[in-house]
Amino acid sequence: MIRSLDALRVFVAVAQEKNMTLAAERLFVTPGAVSKRIRDLEQDLGAPLFDRQHNSVQLTTKGNELYRVSQSLFDTLSSALSTFEQPTASDAPLVVSCEPTITMQWLIPRLPDFYARHPEITLHLFAAGGPVDFQASSIDLALRRDDFAWGSDVFTCRVADEITGVVTSPGLAASAHGGWTILHTASRPTAWAPWRARVQQKARIDRELEFEHFYLSLQAARAGLGFALGSIYMVADQIETGELVAPMGFIADGSSYWLLSPSSIDDDDRKRLFRNWLIDALDKTSQAQPASHRTTRGPAEGRTHEKSS
Repeated sequence: MIRSLDALRVFVAVAQEKNMTLAAERLFVTPGAVSKRIRDLEQDLGAPLFDRQHNSVQLTTKGNELYRVSQSLFDTLSSALSTFEQPTASDAPLVVSCEPTITMQWLIPRLPDFYARHPEITLHLFAAGGPVDFQASSIDLALRRDDFAWGSDVFTCRVADEITGVVTSPGLAASAHGGWTILHTASRPTAWAPWRARVQQKARIDRELEFEHFYLSLQAARAGLGFALGSIYMVADQIETGELVAPMGFIADGSSYWLLSPSSIDDDDRKRLFRNWLIDALDKTSQAQPASHRTTRGPAEGRTHEKSS
């Protein structure tokens, strides 16, 4: 009778190293301890397992048979234990890449609602914009505006129209009767294109300032520095709290937000549930604005239908 698996572990090490001293170094024990464990094992089995030579050992017939069985046993055990170490696909976090300002201003404040609906899904947010290299990253989904071309192998779903408006602090909106200072964003240089003519019908543009990111231009608008252009999803909460106002309402600018994936969204329950929640939450945000802030727009074609571009 074999007393323990540890005896087999020592036996396998000696069989592989063909030397008790090397096996001892591998197991971080003394050569004497290895030699004793092998002698005890041979006594338990009632048969010699090794032919001892001057500087090495060789397996006997019985030793070869035990080695074959022992190695299979340890391989099976190792494979079984590895399943406890590796998370299953359903346990792994869903890695979502999202444009930074949308992440901070819209997505994070709504995560409690997502987790309340889907406590079984853990999101790992990655704030970034522009093209996504799915092959070189661990990103599962990316929320992007369609201001760049993505590859034909990317699965996509249109989730919302982009709707923008001129926003500023309540104090500046009430006092800006003369010239306006408008605040640009370097990351979206054409954002003011559909608004410039509208503004010039109402006020004179005296000054133009540029900020590196949308978040900075919106912070400047909240501080009363000027009039910024913001996506309704970036400013909805600040309008609701009164930190910002949209004196000219909002309009759809012709662009859209899309959910991108390296594989079919419908084939992954986590992706599908996040997509459905995302579409619903974005729609609620755009519809929750006061009547004076809304603009009429048609439904986004294919908003709930996945397609591979």
